[in-house]
Amino acid sequence: MKLLTADVLKNMLKAANNYLKLHIDKINSLNVFPVPDGDTGANMSATLDSSIKEINGKTFEDVDKLMNAVAFGSLKGARGNSGVILSQLLRGFAKELKGKDVIDIQTFVACLKSASASAYKAVMKPTEGTMLTVARGIAEDVEKEVAEGIVSEIEDLLEVCVSSRKKWLAKTPEMLPILKEANVVDSGGMGLVIIFEGMYKFLKEGMVFEESSQQEVYTALTFKPEEIKFTYCTEFFITGLKKNIEKEFKEYLDTIGDSIIVIQDGDILKTHVHTNSPGKVIEKALKYGELINIKIDNMKYQHQEFIGKRESLKTEVQTQAEVIIKEYGFVAVSQGEGFNEILKGLGIDFIIEGGQTMNPSAEDFVNAIKNVPARNIFIFPNNKNVIMSAELSLQLVNTNKNVVIMKTTNIPECIAAMIKFDLSKSVEENIKLMQEAINSVKVVEITKAVRNTKINGFEIEEGDFIGISKKEIVACDKDMQKVALACVEKIVDSTTQILSIYYGKDVALEDIEMLVKNIQKRYQKIDIESYESGNEVYQLIIVAEM
Repeated sequence: MKLLTADVLKNMLKAANNYLKLHIDKINSLNVFPVPDGDTGANMSATLDSSIKEINGKTFEDVDKLMNAVAFGSLKGARGNSGVILSQLLRGFAKELKGKDVIDIQTFVACLKSASASAYKAVMKPTEGTMLTVARGIAEDVEKEVAEGIVSEIEDLLEVCVSSRKKWLAKTPEMLPILKEANVVDSGGMGLVIIFEGMYKFLKEGMVFEESSQQEVYTALTFKPEEIKFTYCTEFFITGLKKNIEKEFKEYLDTIGDSIIVIQDGDILKTHVHTNSPGKVIEKALKYGELINIKIDNMKYQHQEFIGKRESLKTEVQTQAEVIIKEYGFVAVSQGEGFNEILKGLGIDFIIEGGQTMNPSAEDFVNAIKNVPARNIFIFPNNKNVIMSAELSLQLVNTNKNVVIMKTTNIPECIAAMIKFDLSKSVEENIKLMQEAINSVKVVEITKAVRNTKINGFEIEEGDFIGISKKEIVACDKDMQKVALACVEKIVDSTTQILSIYYGKDVALEDIEMLVKNIQKRYQKIDIESYESGNEVYQLIIVAEM
């Protein structure tokens, strides 16, 4: 085959996507750089899968439109270092196809070179011995073979891509000492090779890899969580940009993190950074535009979970069917999709749906304790009416696990506690750290009154907005904006630096924008952040932070 059409290329990519899924665990097990969190295979697969979803069910007349859709899909779904780099490889490949109906040998070579260049450009501090090296090496080998007249068919070209991987993967441990110490090749490089292999096997043998197969078992050096310098993998998109901020934002991120990848495409910018200060990253980003698809992963926790899974065959049985695969686990009560996603991003293992008006039972907590495979489990009731049920569960559950109930009365207290949690510290030290964080949070909750009443000097009518802080009503009015501003005055003091506003399911974005604007007029030195909670009970939850 001397020319690749859009239909054939589409099927090649789908086959590669299926083939990559079969090797997720294999790639994950090699993952030791930039941090040993065991998710390279999962991140690359999620990224390529997003591309395939973008093109599935659609017909493309030419390779230009096909690869632009593939690149766009990968950017939307890019996860982690490896996923973002893969998205840039696909983006660079697509750039060379502008106006092209099909791909010939020379165009394929140009696409591979462009892909490598785009990926290197996207990474602030490129490291040799990674998938960047493998991508560049494959492009160089293919260019050389084509120049010497050895390659004349697309199948031959892909065979060169696959065969040259042995050389370049073998070089990665010599370039990156951490790989040599762990006695592995680069995981991202392996993922890239698997993608080429999937494409080649489809083109050569018609294989689509729809059936699962036995996965190879790989082992890697165990790293201690404290060896991870930056804890939080932080990713999001900035939208509505009026100018190019790529260089400026990269320079800022370099002062508070590493593994920085920033890609701007028109009015949207994709960000990936490892940092200990995700809040600062988000604060800075909000100065440029609106944020979407925010994801914050605790990599120390991910690493602990990965090691636990890898060693699960050697774990001890604590009680009947009770298996421990990690040191710490977390359970939280939550209401609203927005809150659920925030808590999951902070490392909560098990979310119990409930809270105000829908209190979970002790049995719900027993079920959660049984399902979290950790030696020490922290429970966050997140409502004063739920604490007793959580405590009762300790009398009902038959377990050797150490269960600690943090008496949180709202979700922001839980968020503050989880941010302070340190995987390297003991249970007692973490209890102290988290309790200090809980005590420092000032929270006011705004909801609607369900009946007429007189309390705390307020004459309240059914449907009025009421602000509640520390179990007391502190504001009341038919206007939500007035109640919110009155509540802010109650919790803001000279130490307040950040005000976080979590808005409920039925609150209009326009109302939040107006509220932020009005608060900013009164408190010009305070940074204000807003997040959708999805909560159906509280229209607003406002948090003052130092």
